[in-house]
Amino acid sequence: MRPTSSPPSPSGLHSSVEEYRARWDHFAAATAALSAAVETFVSEADIDIDAVEARTKSVESAAGKFARLREDGSLEFSDPLAEVTDLVGIRVITYLTSDIDRVADAISKHFVLLKTIDKSSLAQESGVFGYAGRHLILSADGDRVPAGCEQFAGLGFEVQIRTVLQHAWAEIEHDIRFKNSRTQGSPTIDRAFTLAAGLIELADAQFELADRHHKEKITELRAADAARGMDLQLTADQLRTIVTDLLPDYTPSRSGHYEWLLTLVNANGITTGAELEEALDPARVEYVTAAMDYQYRPGQVRMVDDLLLDRFGEAHIARTSSLTTERDRPGKLRYRLSKLQGQSG
Repeated sequence: MRPTSSPPSPSGLHSSVEEYRARWDHFAAATAALSAAVETFVSEADIDIDAVEARTKSVESAAGKFARLREDGSLEFSDPLAEVTDLVGIRVITYLTSDIDRVADAISKHFVLLKTIDKSSLAQESGVFGYAGRHLILSADGDRVPAGCEQFAGLGFEVQIRTVLQHAWAEIEHDIRFKNSRTQGSPTIDRAFTLAAGLIELADAQFELADRHHKEKITELRAADAARGMDLQLTADQLRTIVTDLLPDYTPSRSGHYEWLLTLVNANGITTGAELEEALDPARVEYVTAAMDYQYRPGQVRMVDDLLLDRFGEAHIARTSSLTTERDRPGKLRYRLSKLQGQSG
């Protein structure tokens, strides 16, 4: 026969809930301060993420958690406000699975790490598909109290880190399975979530593969650019050479005009030969020529000016309208832009 313990004390449980209710504003302030610190540390680590979300557990939700029982009937938490670590909850949503590790490292070194729960590894070890992501239990304590978090020293809080796809799965699953108890245990729903979890794991892996190959290709291209000197500061002479290679069928302009063209190019943030090649799409030449309906075939400088206008639109006008003594350049550029936009329509 399983031993039994004394039933939980309703008065003690009620007291904890009422204390949390009275201190809820304090926990809400902690949520704001700690989530701001987390967002700062992720940004300083230069990690591209989708969002940082935060919430303070509601009194009603906290009451339900405080009332959890062990198998022997005793309360799971004897001091809920100290033991429940997700009263302050923060979520960091990444694009790639590899960024989960990077985010965890970026955050952990600024706080005291109390516990890590790798939900993805647990699912894989169990041979199942389901909830994925990583949970960190942290505390601002000792010499790891970020600026602005001093009054919350010693407070445990939870940070969940997961990809956009994992987040979507978890949110939908929570709404259907946990907020609608009447449909719990449905084989159709269980199978749907299992299949979705498997597809999401596969999709995340493919996004990771695509990102890795993209970065490898960019590294190769930059090495090739360096070998050709295309990573160096662009000069008027180099500009003329590149434009001639890209637009061999267009008449070179006067030498001095390339100095002016260089100011237009630089105004659009293009400072190297590699950036210029990326900005000038030869495939757009035919489109621009048809839209402009030139009376005479333009020279290289005019053609590049129009290609930049096609690429950057109003921004090109704003950046370059004052870089000439030509009368009414803004008006002329807007007229040319209207022709480009009219062709696209």
